[in-house]
Amino acid sequence: MTGPTPRRSRRLSRRSLLAGSAAATATALSAAPQAAAAPRPKQDRNEATKDRTVVHLLGTAGGPPPYGERMGIASAVTVGGDTYLVDCGRGAVTQYLRAGLSMPSLKGIFLTHLHADHIVDYFDFPLLCAGVMPPQPGLGGTVRVWGPGPSDTVASGPVSPERPAPGIAETTRRANATFAASTNAFIAEGFGVDPVSMLDVTELSARPGSVVTVLDTPALKVTATRVPHGNMSPSYAYRFDTADGSVVFSGDTSRSDDLIALARDCDLLVHEAADTAWFEQQGLPARLVEHMREVHTDISEVGAIATAAGARHVVVSHLAPADPTQFPQREWASAAHASARAAGYRGRVTVGHDLMRIPLH
Repeated sequence: MTGPTPRRSRRLSRRSLLAGSAAATATALSAAPQAAAAPRPKQDRNEATKDRTVVHLLGTAGGPPPYGERMGIASAVTVGGDTYLVDCGRGAVTQYLRAGLSMPSLKGIFLTHLHADHIVDYFDFPLLCAGVMPPQPGLGGTVRVWGPGPSDTVASGPVSPERPAPGIAETTRRANATFAASTNAFIAEGFGVDPVSMLDVTELSARPGSVVTVLDTPALKVTATRVPHGNMSPSYAYRFDTADGSVVFSGDTSRSDDLIALARDCDLLVHEAADTAWFEQQGLPARLVEHMREVHTDISEVGAIATAAGARHVVVSHLAPADPTQFPQREWASAAHASARAAGYRGRVTVGHDLMRIPLH
């Protein structure tokens, strides 16, 4: 999985947000070979116990329709006292708190792509922590945000035709402007801050087939690769490597060799899953069924993907259909284990549910 050095990424500073200017240019994220995704050396277990890495499935629903029994797609990775979000679907703020995670611990947000069901709660994190007064806790300093730049496939549309497919930098600017009345009213009354003063936004710019290093600290390394998701491009998968092990989030994708390479020998693979036969059986519009088949991964393929990647544990999430009254958890479990058996997968198989907590061992 090698490729040329990606174009320079775009970083959105507070100044550029407030001025509405183009996002500031950040240091380029360099393309790296497969070895860039290799796990870090593991610490002695006793030494690492207090800083154990834990994956939290905050919401596991795939798709925009809202359901009371399953929240929108969102996950969190805690590394020591720091928390990192992967996608911010419907209910992410509430689920974050229900999982026992603190707002001041939030250090980063990684967005796989800009479909509404993955970002609808994104700006709520800074927005709802901006209009505060003691003793309410706000965010703990600047939160870094990584996500896609402008679409390289959508060139027109009826909404904002002058810029129909902005990247995360412009999306953040527009969200801030939408809530200007609230923010300005709070500030005028002598409390609250501009929500974007809490954010440092960077647009990823990776070429297909490359792996980019997104974040590299002594405790955590995050790498990413592009994955295919129809005309929602670019879309990304992320890999987190820590002293306790590695976890990969597929994002929304059809079967991807680049994802498999990114996930090579990972401890945990959190992969999306759809039961396309169910959608066909419901008599739904042919275009919707075709969409599910072309841009998502059928549950029957997940076992083979986990086998090819050599993942030790696969968790299916972003479940579609997401309504448990239509497709119960036990049916998902049956389909997931059947997929693993068919592929000869020897690792652990789990069907995700909201607020599931998975420590890396």
